[in-house]
Amino acid sequence: MKKSKIQIIDNNEAFIELFLLMPETEEFKILPFSSPVQALKSLEKEPVDLIISDIEMPEMSGTDFFDRVQDLYPDIPVILVTAYGSSEMAIQMIRKGAFHYFEKPINDKIDLFWVTVREALGKRRRLAQIESLQKEVSLSAMPTSMIGGSEGMQKVLESIREVADLPVTVLINGETGTGKELVARAVHDLGQRCDRPFFAVNCNEFSSGVLESELFGHERGAFTGAVTQKKGLFEIADKATLFLDEISSAPPAFQSKLLRVLETHDFSRVGGTARIYSDFRVITATNTDLDAEVEAGRFRADLLYRLNVYAIEIPPLRKRKEDIPLLADYYLNRFRKAYNRPLEGISERAIISLGLYDWPGNVRELVNVMERAVITCKGSMITTRDLPFNTEQLDALSNFNLKEMEKFFIGLALRQTGFNKTRAADLLGISRKTLIDKVKKYRIDDPNE
Repeated sequence: MKKSKIQIIDNNEAFIELFLLMPETEEFKILPFSSPVQALKSLEKEPVDLIISDIEMPEMSGTDFFDRVQDLYPDIPVILVTAYGSSEMAIQMIRKGAFHYFEKPINDKIDLFWVTVREALGKRRRLAQIESLQKEVSLSAMPTSMIGGSEGMQKVLESIREVADLPVTVLINGETGTGKELVARAVHDLGQRCDRPFFAVNCNEFSSGVLESELFGHERGAFTGAVTQKKGLFEIADKATLFLDEISSAPPAFQSKLLRVLETHDFSRVGGTARIYSDFRVITATNTDLDAEVEAGRFRADLLYRLNVYAIEIPPLRKRKEDIPLLADYYLNRFRKAYNRPLEGISERAIISLGLYDWPGNVRELVNVMERAVITCKGSMITTRDLPFNTEQLDALSNFNLKEMEKFFIGLALRQTGFNKTRAADLLGISRKTLIDKVKKYRIDDPNE
C-alpha cells in the first residue's frame, strides 16, 4: 500500500534521529532534511503529504520556509515544532495557515502529536479527493453540494454528463436542500447552451395568473396593471435554458398550457393572439413524488410523461454520509478564507458527530452548520463544542440506517489510517478479512490503489 510521505526539517540532527526511531514512523515514508533549502528543492521533484518543520534554523528561518511553502504548495499542511520562546512566532504562523505547532520536547505529548499528524494527513487526503472530483467536471459546472465519491453522487455526475448535450427535458428529483438548482445549472453549463443565460423560476412563489405572465409574457391592457407589453421567460430563453423549480406546485390551469408549449415550442402572450416560437430548453425539479400527485389528481399524467423524459435522482445527505468529511472540509476552507479565520481544521470527533446526525435540511443545513462553526469557534480547530448538536441528543433520532452508519464508520476508519486495512480493522474491532469484505460490499474506493 502506498504510504503517506512526510517531510521533516530540523537542523538538530539528534532530534531527527530520535524522531525516526519512533515506532509510528514505520507507517509513513519519512523524508528527513537538516536544510530547509534542500527540502524546498526536494519538493520540486517529490511532493509530500505533510511537512513537519522547526522554526529557528540557519540558512533560512522557519517562517521564511513556511511562507515559501504556502506560496508554492498551499495544499500541503505544515506542523511546526518550536523551541521554548518561539511559540509566539508559531501562533502567528498558525494564523497564516499552519496546521498546528508543538513545543519541544514533544515526548511528553507524543500521543497528541501523532493524532495531529493523522488529522493533518486526513485533511490532505480529503482535499486531494475534492480536487480529483472537481477535475471530473469542469469547476464552473461543479455543484459544491455534489462533492463526494459516494455511489449515489457518482450516478448524478454520470447523469449530468450523459444528458447535458441532449435536447430533452430533464426532471430532477430531490429533497429540499439537496441542490436541485445547482444540478440544473451543471446540466446547462456542460451543454451546448452554456454560452447562453440560465433562467430560474420557483413555481411555488406565484399564483396561476402571475406565473403565466412571468413565463408567457403579456400584452398591454391584458389585465389591470398591465400598462406595457412584457416578454415572458419562454420568449427570453430562446436558445437558453429555463429551470422550473417546485413544478408540483404549478396550478392545474397552468399545467395544461405548459404541456402545450413543451410539445410545440410556440405560444401567445397573455391577452395576445400572435404565435411566438422559442427554442428554449426546460429543466424541472421537485421535492414531491409526482406519481403520487398524479394518483391524487393534482398533477397531469401527460405533463409528467413530457417532463420525465430523463430523470436525475439526487440522494439526500443521510444516504451518502461517506461524503460528509469531504463536504465539511470544503466548506470549512471556504468560510475560513471568507471570514479570515486561522482555523487548523476539524477534529475527527466532530466529523463523527456530523456523520451521526440525520441532516433533515441536507447539504444546505450542513453549509449553515459549517459557516456558524467557523464564525463562533474559539479554538484553533472545530470540535464537537462548535456544533449545534451532540451525540447525546442524536440518540433520540429515529432515522438511523445501520447500513449507512456502518459504511460511514468504515470509511472514517480507513481515512484515519491512510487506508491501512490492518490498522482500520483494529480501530473497528473486526478482522481484516471482514473489513475487506465490507469494503467490497460498500464499494469504498482506496485512493492509493
